[in-house]
This record gives sequence, C-alpha cells and structure tokens, in this order.
Amino acid sequence: MTVQISSFLSLPPEIISIIVSFLPNKVVKSLRLTCKSLSETSPFASSRVFLSANSLNIQVFRAVAAHPKFRHEIKEIIWDDARFTLVPLEWEDVRPSFDRERLQLSPDEGCPIWFKEECGENRSKMKQRKDRDVDRPDHYYRQLYDDQISVIRSENDKKAFLYGLDRFPRLKRVTVTPAAHGWLFAPLYETPMIRAFPYGFNYPILRGWHYDPEDLQVAEPLPWSEASEEYKELWRGARIVLRILSQTETHNISELSFDSKQLHTGLNFLIFEQPCAEHNQFAAIMKRPGFRRLHLSLLTGTNSYWEGFKSGLFRQTLTLAKGLTHLHLSTTFNNGSNSIMRDQPIPLKEVLPITEWPNLSQLTLSRFPVDTSQLIEKLNLAPSSLRSLQLNFIAFPYDEMRITGLLERMRWELNWTKRDPPLKPTVTIVMPGQREWPGRFIQLSDEVTSFLYGHGENPADGSATRVPKYGYGMYHDLFDIEYTRPHIDPQDLKKLGIIC
Repeated sequence: MTVQISSFLSLPPEIISIIVSFLPNKVVKSLRLTCKSLSETSPFASSRVFLSANSLNIQVFRAVAAHPKFRHEIKEIIWDDARFTLVPLEWEDVRPSFDRERLQLSPDEGCPIWFKEECGENRSKMKQRKDRDVDRPDHYYRQLYDDQISVIRSENDKKAFLYGLDRFPRLKRVTVTPAAHGWLFAPLYETPMIRAFPYGFNYPILRGWHYDPEDLQVAEPLPWSEASEEYKELWRGARIVLRILSQTETHNISELSFDSKQLHTGLNFLIFEQPCAEHNQFAAIMKRPGFRRLHLSLLTGTNSYWEGFKSGLFRQTLTLAKGLTHLHLSTTFNNGSNSIMRDQPIPLKEVLPITEWPNLSQLTLSRFPVDTSQLIEKLNLAPSSLRSLQLNFIAFPYDEMRITGLLERMRWELNWTKRDPPLKPTVTIVMPGQREWPGRFIQLSDEVTSFLYGHGENPADGSATRVPKYGYGMYHDLFDIEYTRPHIDPQDLKKLGIIC
C-alpha cells in the first residue's frame, strides 16, 4: 500500500487533481486526511454548505465559513427546514391537534407508540431497500430533538446564516427545502447531521413546513393573517432567509429556491392573499438588482379557488423581478378537490406576467391545472430568449385530450417551429406514472422535441395524463439517482431483469 501511495504521489499535481475530481466528495475528504501532500493537491470539491437547527450542521457550516481557502469556493447555502417533533401534529385549525394515546409508551418496545408506528411504516415503505435497525433509536432521536430545541432558543442557526453571508464571497444561491431527509437510508442531502447518524438508524422521516404525515395527501393551508406564530414557525428557516435577505444590503444572492422536491407542501400561498411581513420581504428580494433565478413551491391545498392569487399581489411581486432568467413554480394541486364541481384552472393572467421578463430562458410549471388556450396564449407571449419549458404533472380541467391535445396545439399554434434550431425551446413533459410516489416520475424530452419540431409521433397516449405510450420516456427518482428505467411493458422489464 505504501508503494502504491508513493507511486501515486509521484504523478504531477495537475494529474492528481484531475483524477481526484472524478471521486465522490466523501472519498475526497478522506483522501485529504491521509497525508499533507494529498491534502494540498486534492481540491475541495464542494461548492455548497448545509444549515439547519442542529449543532453539528452549524459547527461544520461555521468551520467552512472561517476557513481561509474553502470559504471562497462556496456558491450555495442549503437550509434543511425539516425539524424533529415529539408527536405528529395536524394543522386543521389555528391550533395544532394530536392523538394523545400515541404519546403513551409501547409495552413491547418501551418507546412512544407513535415512534414505533412511524418506524414500522418506514420499513413497509422501504422493503425494496435496506431494512436494518439499531438498538433504542428513540434515545438517539431524543438527543437530536433536544439539540434542536437548544439551537432554536439560542438562534444559532440564524446567527450562522448571517455569518455565512458575510464570509462566502462567491455565494449566489440559497435553497430552503423540507425534504433533505428524503426516505429511509436515502436522504436527499447527506448533511453533517445525517452523515453522523448511527448505521441503520431508523427514525420518523422529517418533513418541514405544513404537510400531511401520509406524504401522499395534501394539507390545507391556514389563512396567514389569522395563523398563530407557532404555525408560522413551521417555516422557520424560510422566514429567517426571507427576513435576512430582504434586510441585508451587502449580500450577492441572485438565486433563491424554496423547493419541496415534489412533496405535497410549499410556502403557504395565502402569504400573497393580503400584505404581510413575509410578502413584503419576498417582494424586496424580487426587486433587488441582479436577481435572476426563483424556484417557488407553494402550498395551495386541494381546492381550486386559488385565493392566494386573486388579490393580484402574487403577480405584482413576480413583476418586480425584471431580470428573471429562470423560474420554477409549483402548487400542491393533486387530483383536484374531490368536489362534485369541476375544478378551476389556475388563472394564468393573474399568476404569470411573462412579458415582464425579457431575459427569461427557463420556465417550469409543476402541478398546474391549466386551460389549454390560456397556456398557449402565454407561451406565444414568451420572450425569444426562452430556451427551456418544462411542464410537470399538468392537469386539464376543461380539455378532454389533455397532454395529447396540448402538444398538438403547441406544434401548430406556437411560432417556435419557425425559429432556427438553436433558438427553438426544449420542451420537457413530466408525468407521475401509474403509481404516484413523491419524487418519482416519467420524463419525456427528446420525444417531445421530435414531435414538435420534426416528424416524430406524439408520445402522449390519448387522454392519459399519468403515463405516455409504451416505449416513450424514462422513469427517474429525485431521491435515488440510480433509479432509472424505460417506460415499457412490465413483461419487457422482466425480460431485462429490471423487475421480477
């Protein structure tokens, strides 16, 4: 082994740096600790740092912010806005409710009943993945919870964020997400806290913001003007970020992301129903010179009255971002309200001031129920700078042909087809698949481009909105990058050895 290391170190530093650049960041960190030479020649490969209401995450965050070299590499702060709880809370009114019986200790396990049930649910969801546990995980969970309480009381997460803004000269993006913990043994981000978990640690998966504990259901947002401070604190990280970025003049943040990662939650969109502190802070950020990128997941509930959009505040606020180049908007519309009345499409005129963004290059709409004619009208008004359009889980309350009809109309009614090839926007369609699972989807891009601009077949299957025709599209999973498979007949998947 010593001979092998010596041979490796004899290579020119430039070659070593190139080799190391292909290694996972976890391996690079271990490599840097082996000897001084590799520490100097192995570049620090991370351009982002993590923050949350956790002492370890804050400790690592501050260490990077204080480092004379590493701090110059940081371009993004990711705030894990999920928090540990001692009981699942349901927010159906201004005060939370919970099942007191679930707080009692399980006679078999000696831990709270709700904790045992949540861990059991994790195992049933993850049979196809790892299924191991550690002794007394509830004790370790309680330590994490107590640490979180201490951090919140001392506001150390807020203080660390302020420190990072001052110490990272290349910082340009802040991401706040409730989904950092992903699924059991498959976190979205391996934050320092998550990396320090004991091997096989099974715990109630954290979800931030206002969400339904079942994950597949949609919570109804409470009126923001009537909400208690306890309810608003579900968005602790998001509110801190809004407050500080709107009040601090010296930062260079030009990209802001409140990203639910397809979980059925987001910022409470009733923030935009009438003026409030959070709306004013959001507006102040939008009108900052140089602001160009926004990812905004909104908790809109299941009803289709769209109260948060009707006041006009939402549209007015987005209009302030004159230099916007990338916009991703998503709602929690999910199979409608189950009302006997037809669900209403989102009023695009009140939501999407597309003519106000002359430099817009990428637009993504997710879980938008749309009127096809209104959408076509908006797309025809899009600036010539638009290079990418992505439509995720789109619903069509008034159009029986749905995606099939939309693509047909886009092909014949948009002026995009007449442009030179480099100027034609790439169009991507994302569908949920037969079984909806947060983070998992079917994506079609090349197939759509071939149909819109060439001689390809329409990949959509009649009035279906969940799946395209067999042979079109690929399955992906936001929480498992190795999960990819073609959308083909299950018998063909068996022949390929992908399923049994």
